[in-house]
Amino acid sequence: STPMIPGKDVLQQAPGAKSGDDFTNQLTDGKVSNASSRNNTTLEWQYLHPDGARRRVPPTWTFPHLTLKEMYILWHCGDYENRISPMKFFRLSDVNFIGKRVKQDLNELKRLMTAIDEQAIKKGKYPAPSMTREEVFECFAAGVDSLNFPTPSGKQRDISRLKWSTLLKCYKKAEASKREEWEEVIARKERIDPISSDMPHDSRWYKHSPKDKLFDRKRTPTTYKFPMLNLERMYLLWHCGDDDQQISAMKYFNKKDVAHVARGIASLSEVRKLMGNIDLEARKRGMEIKDGMTPSEAIACLRAGYPGLGIPPKTPDGRPRDILRMKWSSAANIKGTWKGSDVNEAEEISEAEKNEED
Repeated sequence: STPMIPGKDVLQQAPGAKSGDDFTNQLTDGKVSNASSRNNTTLEWQYLHPDGARRRVPPTWTFPHLTLKEMYILWHCGDYENRISPMKFFRLSDVNFIGKRVKQDLNELKRLMTAIDEQAIKKGKYPAPSMTREEVFECFAAGVDSLNFPTPSGKQRDISRLKWSTLLKCYKKAEASKREEWEEVIARKERIDPISSDMPHDSRWYKHSPKDKLFDRKRTPTTYKFPMLNLERMYLLWHCGDDDQQISAMKYFNKKDVAHVARGIASLSEVRKLMGNIDLEARKRGMEIKDGMTPSEAIACLRAGYPGLGIPPKTPDGRPRDILRMKWSSAANIKGTWKGSDVNEAEEISEAEKNEED
């Protein structure tokens, strides 16, 4: 790969020529000494790739999996010795030749680096477009405690020595926990008392915007997300609701209850058809689908009714398919596709699974 410096057309150079050598010597000779000048130059380090594209990294470059501190330095200062620009200036086009996951890696790294920068700013240390290593160290020391998550035993980690990818997992868990706490606070504020006409099993309501009287009272809070659960858990939610989250059984839902949720109306329609197929088959087999059901009653109906979905009991490569552990959306996609010769096979598998649990 040939690094390129402004004003030098490397396409016309002989193979193996290092157009950056002269410029590197200028810097090491001390003719350019301040951090701003150096970073303004490193932004122009580019490499010619086999596809003709010019990128800030050579074709042999791989996404670094270094410690958090090392990545923070690389993010703000780059790698001067190897002529790699600060990663904060990378565009997707600079690294998209590596593979599909690189976009996610770059975005996730940016999340961590931004969290450190924001905490540093709160403490009076301001990251800049051009920074010396000393300035980077000061910002890192000021901002790193934003990611200082305790271990399960309560001990504090030396997070500066953790791989950034390892810390990312802790960061995501912490962010998810904060989000769940915030959603629970919002839900509690929106929760309202049932009215006299409400059914005993359908009495959990949430107050929405007063501007729209038609949709000001729903069975879901504003923070609700449509659940993507496996078939068994979805059937329980459909008939029994969620006591922990204070959500009524989903069989009582209508369009307005999920109109504010991304793809909520379409998902509710798909789930209703799926659950209807199971209930229909369960009734054929002598099960009673009650208005209010206990979890054990719902499971019994599910065991009796899911063979009616017509889902192949085996995968294309011949392995047994655990239908009840499938995501409901996957079940919806392949229901009705089973045309096996033995019509009793699904029922036999269902009965065998029930006996195993008993």
